[in-house]
Amino acid sequence: MAEVEITTPRGVPLAGTFEPGDAGSAVLFAHGFLADRHSSMRFDILASAYRTAGHGTLQLDFSGCGASGDDVVTVAGEIEDLRSASAWLSEQGFTRQVVHAHDFGTLAALQAHLRDVTTMVLTGPITGPMSYPWEEIFSAEQLDDLDDHGYARIPDDNETSGREYSIISRQTLADYSLIDPAELLGHVEVPVLLVHGDDGATVPEMIELSREALPLLPAGSRLEVLDPPGGRDGLDALADLAVGWVADQLRTAV
Repeated sequence: MAEVEITTPRGVPLAGTFEPGDAGSAVLFAHGFLADRHSSMRFDILASAYRTAGHGTLQLDFSGCGASGDDVVTVAGEIEDLRSASAWLSEQGFTRQVVHAHDFGTLAALQAHLRDVTTMVLTGPITGPMSYPWEEIFSAEQLDDLDDHGYARIPDDNETSGREYSIISRQTLADYSLIDPAELLGHVEVPVLLVHGDDGATVPEMIELSREALPLLPAGSRLEVLDPPGGRDGLDALADLAVGWVADQLRTAV
């Protein structure tokens, strides 16, 4: 596997790991909130399954995360990151692409509108407005910094990234809370597989939002809730589901 660097139009260098595969297609990964390209090893496991099926893989650190350049973490920034990464894949000859996004990375995936993407696999997708207990997620000092300065530094606890901290803003929290499903989903043009349960963090509210979102997505889109959830069993079940879905979608798109 090769380490690659992709520069966004705003000048932020993105770090990624690329393996070309031999099927002429590539899977672009979009990680969750303040994670990195490994996503606590889940993306490494899933990328291996995709490569076994012949697909290339590009695991990317979003700007302000992992080994990528510093930036405030926002959905708008991540949208541009995905567009830059997809364009890079196209330049390498991979014009049959798939996006596999997790958690908050699904928001950028749904809004990036990538020309060469045939389908998406979204795990733990955010498809509607959510209320988060930010006071339980961030310290009082960090929340005070957001109130007083508009920004806060969040220590990076990803063992694989080597980053000291990431920066969030008031806009970051608004991006993750104030979601209009019709606006988010109404312009998606490719079939989407929505999956809940593989990480052991099944949230009934999120599943219900996905059920409500399904009619807003293109024909052929599907919702799956995996059972049993969690651990390696959940990831193996997800890998089988995702690889099968991608094979069907790429076959249909030919």
